[in-house]
Amino acid sequence: MYGAIIAGISALAIALILIFGPVVAAVAIFGLCGLTLLAVKPSWSLYATIAVGLTAFPAIIPYSVQLGPTTVFLFEPFLVMAAVWAIWTHPHRSVARFRIGGMVVLFLCAALAGVVKSHPPLEIIGDGRGLFSTILAAIVASRIYGTSHAGTSLKIIRISLWVSLAVTIAASIFKFPIAGRSEAAALFLNSSGAGVSDGTRYLTPASQMAVIVASVVIALLITNRTTLRKAAPYFVPSLALSFFSFSRNSFLALVVAALFAIIAARAISSLAVIARLSLVVGFPLLVLTLAHSSLGLPGGDYVASQINAFSSRVLGGLDSATLADDTSAIARVNEDSYLTAAIAQSPISGHGFGFAYRPPTGPPGSFSATKGQYYGHNFYLWIMVKTGIFGLAAFLYFALSPMLQALRQPKNSAVLGLASANAGLLVAIAFAPFPNDAGNGGSLAVGTLFGLLIAAIATKNSEHPVALPRIPGDTARSVRSERYARSAESDPTGTREAALKKDGVSAEPKFGMI
Repeated sequence: MYGAIIAGISALAIALILIFGPVVAAVAIFGLCGLTLLAVKPSWSLYATIAVGLTAFPAIIPYSVQLGPTTVFLFEPFLVMAAVWAIWTHPHRSVARFRIGGMVVLFLCAALAGVVKSHPPLEIIGDGRGLFSTILAAIVASRIYGTSHAGTSLKIIRISLWVSLAVTIAASIFKFPIAGRSEAAALFLNSSGAGVSDGTRYLTPASQMAVIVASVVIALLITNRTTLRKAAPYFVPSLALSFFSFSRNSFLALVVAALFAIIAARAISSLAVIARLSLVVGFPLLVLTLAHSSLGLPGGDYVASQINAFSSRVLGGLDSATLADDTSAIARVNEDSYLTAAIAQSPISGHGFGFAYRPPTGPPGSFSATKGQYYGHNFYLWIMVKTGIFGLAAFLYFALSPMLQALRQPKNSAVLGLASANAGLLVAIAFAPFPNDAGNGGSLAVGTLFGLLIAAIATKNSEHPVALPRIPGDTARSVRSERYARSAESDPTGTREAALKKDGVSAEPKFGMI
């Protein structure tokens, strides 16, 4: 059967290329393959969404295609398929239904308001597609939480992070383009103009997921819920990718996630763990830098240039004097003033998707003269402009309230890790609108985090192991675990504990990594 399907698709591809050209043929074949996938293995649409939407590839592999006046991101059809499959095959949790349902209503109202107010249709789509992707990703994540599909998805995310890291390092060394945004890792200052840097910052489809995964791991590490050895398969690529983004927002998110984990876990001893973690991360970098300066080891120049770029752009860029001179920071302050003025015009219901809250600026055809009229870096102000105070309240109920509930479940490692990452994210989106970043993996990663946290809170089970976090119930319990469960029911006094220990089963819950 599969041979016939492949032969048929190949024949159709050749015919379409001859008749319509390669672009139309590629889109048609991609769509046909997606429909075939949905019919044969619908669950694979979930894995395809991760592989296509959250992995950094060389630019020769397209991340999107142009269809007429609009752009279609290649992960979007798979995400829609995954959402249909998850809704059809997996039951919802009542809490998730109300939270995500509120976001669906918010999305529909904002889109309808844009249509009623005759805003440009393409701009209505542009404003809403990021939030739409976020909602769909949250639906899928909240429904598969606790299933074998969640465990497989975590493994695919791990592979995606490693592939993205390999591609990013290769691009950094050999200077070939990759999907996403790349630029010199230097600030543009009013006083001195564009800075010069040997490092290149890469904002790829993997960047935001890397920050989220690194935040979860750091939270688990500093609260002694896992070990560095077990966390390394996730921690190494996610932290390295966060480094290569040279982003102050990412650095801020990681710091806030660590602080939230300490507060939520009531872990005073976490300060010692942070010191050990800093030593583990900082010592190898120090050794490499010293080895380069004294021995001239191969690759030392490259390592030193990346460290210098990070120190200059990220750490140095947080200085108040630098921020006051940074053209990007200044532009965002001016942008916020326009957003605030637009909110004052319609504070209750907002203006709807597709509303241009500021006049065009800059050269004709530039971002600030076109899409920049609708785009805002401060997500909270942006969503108030589009949906008003009710929209902001719906978003906070969706994204903030699960994090606050996590403070009441300090023993649940899955909740702790996800809530810590969520805390870092909610601070970062005041400066970068990741839920709106449909074109670079941000909305997909953010929606996944929101959905997992909502489901983890609803589960209210702290007795299962976690794997970054490990999804409860993602694998069948072992025979020995079943033996322990039956023994506990039939022998509540615990007289069989010695026999169970001899069999390798512990009565204490364990936390680990896949």
